[in-house]
Amino acid sequence: MARREGLTGFGQLWAALMVLWVCPGLAHTDDRGQVKPDGPLQLKLRTRVESSQGNNRYDAVTRAEQWDPRKTAIIVCDMWDSHHCLNAVRRVEEFAPRLAEVLKEARRRGVIVIHAPSECMEAYKTHPARLHALAVPPASDLPKDIGKSCSRIPAEERGRYPIDQSDGGEDDDPAEHRAWVEKLQAMGRNPKAPWKKQTDLIPIADTDFISDRGEEVWSILHHHGRDNVILTGVHTNMCVLGRPFGLRQMARNGKHVVLMRDMTDTMYNPERWPHVSHFAGTDLIIEHIEKFVCPTITSDQLIGGKPFHFKNDSRP
Repeated sequence: MARREGLTGFGQLWAALMVLWVCPGLAHTDDRGQVKPDGPLQLKLRTRVESSQGNNRYDAVTRAEQWDPRKTAIIVCDMWDSHHCLNAVRRVEEFAPRLAEVLKEARRRGVIVIHAPSECMEAYKTHPARLHALAVPPASDLPKDIGKSCSRIPAEERGRYPIDQSDGGEDDDPAEHRAWVEKLQAMGRNPKAPWKKQTDLIPIADTDFISDRGEEVWSILHHHGRDNVILTGVHTNMCVLGRPFGLRQMARNGKHVVLMRDMTDTMYNPERWPHVSHFAGTDLIIEHIEKFVCPTITSDQLIGGKPFHFKNDSRP
């Protein structure tokens, strides 16, 4: 805040507090508690660039960008209330509260939030956010195949997919998994697809949108002028990359898309190639995305503090 002539240090502090009290939407504090005005989202986009053409060695490169919140959307992918993998449920429940804080701040800044819990639209058929999405007319520029999943884009042909996920990626202890299956059955849920809605740890505002259809999501982005898109949720190597509203479809159809890399998880079993920890497997997928699909950011760039870190990730 600019210094005001004639005000003492106490007077300047009182003036700053009055701005916050009278006009709370005009300012917020950074991670050091200092007041700063609202404005563009200050982001640091990380990509991987080949150090020399054809040598298959990539360096991490970060560039600063300013995004207009009024031209930005966040898509929350498949943060379901349950899953066939118990460890996947635990990890979602661990980072969901922080993601809820990210969405709260994003809304306050003018970013629109699209919740995309696939195969769960029945649970939201009367929810204002679902009706909000249905009220948006189809966009005039719907890309070809935007309603379909996308398993690969041409840029990915230049590299080798970094993990073996052919077993579905479950990393549960076998005994715990058997008990989890029995619990799901006792709850009347399909153990292979037990999700019914988005986790309650992530509140949905009436002014948000709910959709799991590529055509609807694209139309929302089109009619609200949102060319910048942030993807969050699970699972990075499957739904976040491949859904009709996922990273590949957004990237190949011209959206300025990024992955929030600390607000996601993978389906990867360390007993499969390349036989690294689950969290190292997630990092390998993130590197693949940064090389061939789109840049990544972290949640602290919106809400301050430090990037999220899973408690069971014991790596230095």
